[in-house]
Amino acid sequence: MNINTKKLHIKDLKKRFKEISPISLDDIVSFYRTFEESVKKTTVKWRVYALVDRGVIQRIGRGKYSLGKQKEFTPVISSENRTLYSILKEEYPFLDISIWTTQWVAQWMLHIPGTYETIIEVEKGSEESVFYFLSDIRNNVFLNPPKDILNKYAKTEKPIIIIKNLVTCSPLQEVDSVQIPSIEKILVDLIVDNELLSAYQGRDLTSIIENAFEYNTINMDTLLRYAGRRRKRTMVADLINDKR
Repeated sequence: MNINTKKLHIKDLKKRFKEISPISLDDIVSFYRTFEESVKKTTVKWRVYALVDRGVIQRIGRGKYSLGKQKEFTPVISSENRTLYSILKEEYPFLDISIWTTQWVAQWMLHIPGTYETIIEVEKGSEESVFYFLSDIRNNVFLNPPKDILNKYAKTEKPIIIIKNLVTCSPLQEVDSVQIPSIEKILVDLIVDNELLSAYQGRDLTSIIENAFEYNTINMDTLLRYAGRRRKRTMVADLINDKR
């Protein structure tokens, strides 16, 4: 994009929207029309692309922006979870699989848990097959366990592996050739699966949400769309708005 930097008015834009989030496209159009009254919306869209490319603003939803550079959620995949994922993909090459660990959010908590869970999500209908396969080669594997089963049978001194159904159209991403959930999906799952992930509730959940929004770019459209897939859109939206 060959856009004259002077026409972007970056310094003025940062000053104008310093305390505003989200920033709508109409807000940006109005801003530029204070300098060029007849500037076209399509021209402003090209300027928006340039601003995003330069890290001046970031997309946080459809037609929604905030100041600052995109902060991608790129957690470190442990060798254990990388191996688990590889084993599963070798056994089930055509199965949609996602893996993550609660250790990724523990850094944002007030109280650090003594143990962590590895959550493996697979396509509906394949959970039992994956569960029995993993149970033959790993200990501490559970299939959609209720809280009381984990409390009674999980060996907290060893890694806990939980097999769950992967909700269709879940927001996923790939990090180092391993498919993991997006930060938006993780936040929704922490809120909705409050029994399964009981150690991450209360004040700790508030802390996780606050830090997740501070250190990562969160796409609220993606988050609420997934919450809707889990039939909890209103509840999730209200809770996040209350805790942010």
